[in-house]
Amino acid sequence: MITNFMSPLEFVVTLSRLPNVEFFTQNVIVPSLNIQQIDQPTPFKPVPVPGDRISYGELPLSFIIDESMNNYIEVFNWIKALGFPENFNQYDLLKDSNDGLTTDISIVIMNSHKNPNVEMQFFDCFPSSLSDVQLDTTQTDVVYPQAIVNFIFRDFKITQL
Repeated sequence: MITNFMSPLEFVVTLSRLPNVEFFTQNVIVPSLNIQQIDQPTPFKPVPVPGDRISYGELPLSFIIDESMNNYIEVFNWIKALGFPENFNQYDLLKDSNDGLTTDISIVIMNSHKNPNVEMQFFDCFPSSLSDVQLDTTQTDVVYPQAIVNFIFRDFKITQL
């Protein structure tokens, strides 16, 4: 069987809670996966054995900001409501909304024929940070501002399609 290399250019991100971010996504980094080790005592030296807890890195997603900042504001308002900085009602409105506090994120990676090949599903995601935005009048060419939103999630799975 001949296998082609995975292309980092062909992917689709689905984020129902943030449709404007979904459309303008430029970059996503598949997070790390770690398992803790446990040192098993012996008379000579501890022997490392696989632990029973898995931890994940964050899921960073970068997007170009649209001129009305709709996608940036979507994430901004979600984070603000999670932290209810002004009143408790912000959190309650978010919790009781159709979207709830979290969302699932799907990344579909295409094969060399641009057909869906692998799907990564991230469950119960919520934004943990939103990057700064650089505005710069010294640029000679137009460089559209981007933002990065980092998501924390409960679990993820990979499925070959």
